[in-house]
Amino acid sequence: MKSIASRQNPWFKRVHDAVREHAEEIVIEGPKAVGDAIAAGWTPIAVIRAQGAEGGGKEIVFSDELFRAVSDTRTSQGVLALFRRPQNADVFAKNGIVVALDGVQDPGNVGTIVRLAAAFDAAGVVLLPGCADAYSPKAIRASAGAILSVPIAAVSHLDAPGRPLFYADSHGETIAPPKNAVLVLGSEGSGVSEEIRRHGRAIGIATSGRVESLNVAAAAAILLWQAFR
Repeated sequence: MKSIASRQNPWFKRVHDAVREHAEEIVIEGPKAVGDAIAAGWTPIAVIRAQGAEGGGKEIVFSDELFRAVSDTRTSQGVLALFRRPQNADVFAKNGIVVALDGVQDPGNVGTIVRLAAAFDAAGVVLLPGCADAYSPKAIRASAGAILSVPIAAVSHLDAPGRPLFYADSHGETIAPPKNAVLVLGSEGSGVSEEIRRHGRAIGIATSGRVESLNVAAAAAILLWQAFR
């Protein structure tokens, strides 16, 4: 199959836009990740491979130069796929703790927390304003496939009637969050918003005091494990 080599090609523009904007369409990279998405019931709009990568069938082939331009990894395996972005899920539909992220700007942390949500059987993840997108390439990669199974919703405000609200804070009580709670995690710099502080209960993690705070993903791992246990 002849490879696409022009940056003006509509397929290249479409994939490039999805990598950069991840608005209506998203990109998943790597043969295993793409295969896992398809096995989970996701239907690809297109599968793209680099000119030198193994493949066949109906894949679209990009020249090595074009593939590098849309690849988000340093050592790409030469396969990616374009998918429709999942719609906001009902993260409160099932039992289990709900994780809400408030201003967590690092997509690596967001993806890692999605992975932790899967590991500790959380009901889902809510993204409040100021958060990195869970469907950005870096966040997808950091989730290690968990993005396929964890319900995710981006919302303008937190509305969780009937569930107790807790937020992580270094000065909070060292108690385990209950399994039906909403657990809010904020950025390392500013923590959670004042609105969350007014309506929630601070929960902390006992440490030696040799560090001022924990990375948000590390705090999420400890608190979600406590709720799961």
